[in-house]
Amino acid sequence: MKTKPTFRTLSRWTALAAIAVAAACSSDSPTEPAPSPGPPPGSGGGGTTFNVTVSASPGTVAAGSDDPVIVTVRATRTDNGQPAANGTIAVITATEGSFEEPGGPTSVSVNLTNGSAQVQYFPPTDEAGAVTVRASVAGSVGSTTITVTEAQAFFISFVDPNVGTPTGGGEAFVHGSGFDEPVRVSFGNANARILSVSPTRIRVVIPESPGQPNERLTVPVTVTINVNEEDEASDTLPGAFTYAPGGSTDLPTILSLTPGTGPNEGGTRVLINGSGFDAPVQVELCVTGTCLEAQVVTVTSTQIEIITPSATGFGQALQNQTVDVRVRNLDSGFLATFPGGFRYGTDVIVTTLRGTEGPYFGGTTIVIEGQGFDAPIALEYGGHAQNPRSVTGTEIVSISRAITTSTCQDVSGEVLVVNSETGDSATGPLFTYEVVRFSPFVVSVIPTIGPQAGGTVVTIRGEDLRSPRVFFASRPAVVLSLAADGTQLTVSTPFIPNSLLDTEACDDNADGTQGTRYVDTSVDVRVVNTDTTCADTFTDGFVYRPSDTSCRNDVGPEEPTPVQCEDGFDNDSDGFIDEADPECTGPGDDDESA
Repeated sequence: MKTKPTFRTLSRWTALAAIAVAAACSSDSPTEPAPSPGPPPGSGGGGTTFNVTVSASPGTVAAGSDDPVIVTVRATRTDNGQPAANGTIAVITATEGSFEEPGGPTSVSVNLTNGSAQVQYFPPTDEAGAVTVRASVAGSVGSTTITVTEAQAFFISFVDPNVGTPTGGGEAFVHGSGFDEPVRVSFGNANARILSVSPTRIRVVIPESPGQPNERLTVPVTVTINVNEEDEASDTLPGAFTYAPGGSTDLPTILSLTPGTGPNEGGTRVLINGSGFDAPVQVELCVTGTCLEAQVVTVTSTQIEIITPSATGFGQALQNQTVDVRVRNLDSGFLATFPGGFRYGTDVIVTTLRGTEGPYFGGTTIVIEGQGFDAPIALEYGGHAQNPRSVTGTEIVSISRAITTSTCQDVSGEVLVVNSETGDSATGPLFTYEVVRFSPFVVSVIPTIGPQAGGTVVTIRGEDLRSPRVFFASRPAVVLSLAADGTQLTVSTPFIPNSLLDTEACDDNADGTQGTRYVDTSVDVRVVNTDTTCADTFTDGFVYRPSDTSCRNDVGPEEPTPVQCEDGFDNDSDGFIDEADPECTGPGDDDESA
């Protein structure tokens, strides 16, 4: 039976300390104090004190683990926070366990570099408890506690990888707990070569299969610990490893085929999507006992590309038939079937649409997949006739055309394919022209002021300023230029009449009669997309300055001219004025002369 180390104490350190104290105090008579020789090299010197921290990674370990704990000591000066000088000595002790190697010392001295040092610590292996690790630097002390938990139970959890070739030779890891050397690992009744052992993982070389060379065989994996010792124990994990020709036990699974139809003449490139495909593979198209083998182009674990065989001819009576698709992993013999996965035939069928939406100004690449496409064709989608770029029996490629609409709403319509010569047709998914998303959006108008007569060149910036018509206070402006990306346009401002100008009251001659004056007037700037009628208004975006700023109609009624006999003047120069003049006959007389 193994003898495990037990917890030790620091009693011997305590005793040594007591002896040192006693020696210092045991003098028969006082003596002259000896001069201090100064601090030893690397001690920190000069009465310097330190902040000492100790950390452990991991801070919790299982009893019986032979993996080391990394203990880190850091020391900084308390006066300025700087790291301890290089070469400063730290003494590290532990209440149990050992440093540097299992069974090593319980205390070590290390030199600090840039204020820190690390050392490997191996915890006790017999039972749970708490271990204190202490570091002393020039009399300054720090510590940490490492928790030792109960030893983990012995068991196997899994083998990684869990599949391999019958010839063996590859590496595998047996995962679990409580692995204690010496160990033995067997795959079925074949022993594996051990490469390394830790309490939770054993690294091995996979032995050759105990079965036949090309036989698929699943075997248990057994681990025996403490081999040939009193506490020898074994654990077996049933079905833990599989020997398989080709090294894979994945069962192929078919999820979809793209496209799912093609002409009877064959030649359709089809992608088989799924999982567990393992080259080399065989792909067959079958119905009622008749199977045709397809040409395999490429194989990955999730996708196979094939070219369909011809469905016509002697022994190939699959024309116009819906067929099953079979995939067989040849090394393992595993087979997957996708019932009704592909259809041969010349009927026009639309199966998928790649590119289901695009902007109203066109340019979106549309790919229509199906069968029975025979040029020339008529094509429609998004509610508008379209032009095909290329046509094969199973695919149509088109670039969407630009459209106009009288309402600011998205426009949708089904795909319609018509073989022009036969009139055969089929419909498919919707295509949507995006209109609302590309509505104009005005960000700025520069400059922001100009004369009433118009003619100011204004730059409007924003987004989607396409096919624009621009209005200033409902008056159309002249568009001078437009950026290709729709982010900027320039216009010449229109004239606006006085009827659109704001006014204010005025009395420039202070006669008490109020007139009116035209004043600077803010107007909205509106950008309308003429293709879609979508618009955006920049409120009070431009100010018109009036041509006439005078105070209009600021004139009161004229005062009547007084008659001569009442005007206070000597109109006839005879020395008499108004009623004093003998020629004035009375009020209202307008003639002072004889």
